[in-house]
Amino acid sequence: MKEHIFFPKPRFQRHICFPDFIGGYNEYPEHRVNREYATRENHLDRYYNLHIVLDGKGALYYEGKTFELAKGQGFLYGPGLRQTYQSDESEPWDIRWVHFYGGGLEEFLDGKGLDEPWLFRLADMVPFDNSIERLLQLGRTYKVDDEFEVAAALYELLIRLQLSASQLNIPANQTDEKIRTAANYVRAHCKDRLSLEQAAAIAGYSTHYFSRKFNQLFGISFSDFVLESRLLRAKQLLSSTNLSIKRISMETGFSQSSYFGKCFRAFAGMTPLEFRDIHKAYGSSANGSFIPEE
Repeated sequence: MKEHIFFPKPRFQRHICFPDFIGGYNEYPEHRVNREYATRENHLDRYYNLHIVLDGKGALYYEGKTFELAKGQGFLYGPGLRQTYQSDESEPWDIRWVHFYGGGLEEFLDGKGLDEPWLFRLADMVPFDNSIERLLQLGRTYKVDDEFEVAAALYELLIRLQLSASQLNIPANQTDEKIRTAANYVRAHCKDRLSLEQAAAIAGYSTHYFSRKFNQLFGISFSDFVLESRLLRAKQLLSSTNLSIKRISMETGFSQSSYFGKCFRAFAGMTPLEFRDIHKAYGSSANGSFIPEE
């Protein structure tokens, strides 16, 4: 068996998921794939690639490691990842795949496959056999009116995957690293008007996914993190310079000194001037001449 089935673009453009290309190999030991990062082959710079092994064996290679795969196991690549996998020559796998896309898949799949291939094991193959075979049947005889049934069949398959698949490989958790990189950028540029969309773009994620993961990682919302960063910078300036309160409010991204004072008091439990009196480090000669309060 060697089957490739391509679907047309759906009329409804906001499906949660929709297949672009499905198929399968059986008794085909020559099956080998080696795709570079951000390959445009089969739109995989933008689409997901899901494989499930029905029988036989194969292997996936990632960052110098070999992951052997057998019946009831599979893998998911997110968009743009380098992809290297192959069938076992002596016991070739019977495998089915779905290349798919959709709106909000990062959140729907909880980030699986984004930073590295997600390898999984299925306890019960029967529902997956049925779902995949249903997709193949719909693809073989596809009619325009089948669009919503196709989307529903893929949705059911992915929901089952979310609920019943157990992970085989332990992630390097590059998501946390990317979000920390964005957070460090915010700390260093807290004076600027940084939006959630800009920070998410630095990490390379959608705003919704970034916001949720940011909150999980730091325990506060992105907006609270920005405010905290500005107020920590204000503490530094209050204790080490004689800049005026108005100037410090401007240097830390506040448009009004009155709002700065309100936020600072809520954060530190005292006014900026009270904080300066307690924590003044260098006296009135710090960083040049005294600048009167405005």
